[in-house]
Amino acid sequence: MRLQRDVRTTSSSRKMAAIGVAGIFGVMTLMPVTMAGNTRHEDRISHERVINRAKVENLQRWVSAGHADWCKDARVVAAEELWRLAPDYSGDGFELAAMVAGETGGNRVTFEWAPLDGRSLYRVTVERFDWLLPIAKNTESIVWVPSSTEILTQE
Repeated sequence: MRLQRDVRTTSSSRKMAAIGVAGIFGVMTLMPVTMAGNTRHEDRISHERVINRAKVENLQRWVSAGHADWCKDARVVAAEELWRLAPDYSGDGFELAAMVAGETGGNRVTFEWAPLDGRSLYRVTVERFDWLLPIAKNTESIVWVPSSTEILTQE
């Protein structure tokens, strides 16, 4: 009698193990199908600006003469570039997501803005150039110039 119980227990254990293995394979087989529904398509539009040194030097002279003082503020310059990229931009419809200092010792900053719906992300990188120092006379007076933009859209 004892032998029969061991056989039944072993038999049911094997059935349970077989069902478990079949379940794992079933889940692994269906996983790509279920995950496909969760994927989001992302579009990326990037633009690297060619910096025209003569134009930037003229802008620096203009600002050093007392005009367009806002060009010395990295965030305002980036916001103006964002406004050019997304004319619908209003301070209420967007949120500053991040500000990342660049690798050139504080002369390059990237700002990220996201509309409140979260479907897109705007990145604007601004730079100031050391070769403007003779015109600006000090580092704080050097103008910031948009150098690259990127728009990420998720659907």
